[in-house]
Amino acid sequence: MPVALPLALLAAALIALLLVPENTPLFGLDHGGFAQLAIAVAFLAWLGLSWARRVGPGAFARVLGGAAIWAAIILGLVGLYAYRFEVADVADRTMAELLPGEPQIGKGGEVIVAQRRDGQFVIPARVDGARVAFLFDTGASSVVLRAEDAKRIGVDAAGLAFDVGVVTANGAAMAAETRIGEIALGPIVVRNLRALVARPGALDQSLIGMSFLERLQSYTVERGRLILKGR
Repeated sequence: MPVALPLALLAAALIALLLVPENTPLFGLDHGGFAQLAIAVAFLAWLGLSWARRVGPGAFARVLGGAAIWAAIILGLVGLYAYRFEVADVADRTMAELLPGEPQIGKGGEVIVAQRRDGQFVIPARVDGARVAFLFDTGASSVVLRAEDAKRIGVDAAGLAFDVGVVTANGAAMAAETRIGEIALGPIVVRNLRALVARPGALDQSLIGMSFLERLQSYTVERGRLILKGR
């Protein structure tokens, strides 16, 4: 009977509406929109079955196959739109895995750094024009440069007095005070920054500590990603 399938579709839609809470979308639609879609699909099914009885099963099967392909495409597009934010998040994380040395820039200008396999966050930045890779370290009270990185930005460690004790997540070390003109991390730029230069051989990696982080609007760690937001 041509009415059996349309009635079955309407019954299935009714059951779905009764079982799913009213504030929970169905296929990206609210309950009113889903009900209208179910009625339209049932009506089209009734028209198709009625037409199939006239043209024969062969022609109907070809038309039904084409209709199924278009229905799948439409449902896919609806689902993609409904979960567009989740899809964007997956895309960002995939790019971070493919390009682990480069941060991603979010839509709001935030800088997103993927966590390395060892659990650390390494932040590539430009210090007074020179490229320096920093280790994210909230245990460091200041930005701490390796002597090698300090030399690259024009600071001669040989002329510094290493008389400042600094405590990092890796332990204590002696350092010398200096100032940095600018640290640029994507669209985030912090100028005139107090920093320390570690004694040669004391650090394996320069540290980006609280003297930089406290100048930001916020920094958070979410699902294996460090998110930095400038002011």
